[in-house]
Amino acid sequence: MKLWMLVGGWVETSLVDVLEHVSFTLWLSHCNFKCPWCSNWAMARGLKKNIVSLDTILKKVVNAAPFIDYFHVTGGEPTLQYKTLYELFKKIRRSTGVLLSLDTNGSLPYALRKLLPLLDHVAMDVKAPLGDIMKYSRVVGLSPSLTRKIIPLIRESLKIIETVPFLEIRTTIVPGLVEEKEVVEVARFLHKELKLKPRGERAVFVVQQFIPYEGVPKEYSLKPRTPPSIVREIALKVAEVLEEFEVYYRTLEDGSRKIK
Repeated sequence: MKLWMLVGGWVETSLVDVLEHVSFTLWLSHCNFKCPWCSNWAMARGLKKNIVSLDTILKKVVNAAPFIDYFHVTGGEPTLQYKTLYELFKKIRRSTGVLLSLDTNGSLPYALRKLLPLLDHVAMDVKAPLGDIMKYSRVVGLSPSLTRKIIPLIRESLKIIETVPFLEIRTTIVPGLVEEKEVVEVARFLHKELKLKPRGERAVFVVQQFIPYEGVPKEYSLKPRTPPSIVREIALKVAEVLEEFEVYYRTLEDGSRKIK
């Protein structure tokens, strides 16, 4: 039986989606969050999508395999299509020696449990402090009542991915919503309250620059990108908190730079 996915697009060789590695990056359509600053807004809303067979994607990855380290899936929120994604990951594992990677918002822990045995790298976006329901609600564009239900699921996902060989937690600066205070609070939550103890080979926390990419909703398209010096300063603060993690900052100007 032929299987299909809702796909926003792909890049056969990317240098920016898996830290310090080359990846084939696949974007899947639709997301259950409505982040008002999202750079993939059209894809997240399902306005940018194509129905593509798993066999078509597999052929592309097989052709690119000699030139890449990882097959990386992002979105949108890729775990919304986790059953088909599981089959795709299995096909790629059988057909290539490429490592497997997933970028997720962590809202569907049951999907992560299913996919985790196949994964070599998980990048999870922790959008804001998990102890602040109202803040998280504003950052992800959902009602406070729905956000209250999602936060425990995100916490559960963070514990599930502790064992992945390469764990990457990302928080993006968002003007007026997620600044230095909030990013440091995310780090403190991971370290003190959640007591996240990565057990894989590598664990990284990345502070990401806000960039008003083409496609960002109007309110945020007019805001300037965060100065690299500010992103670096915030990463230095995070490094004081997170003992178990390597800490990086990522900007358009400097690329990905390690703090510790």
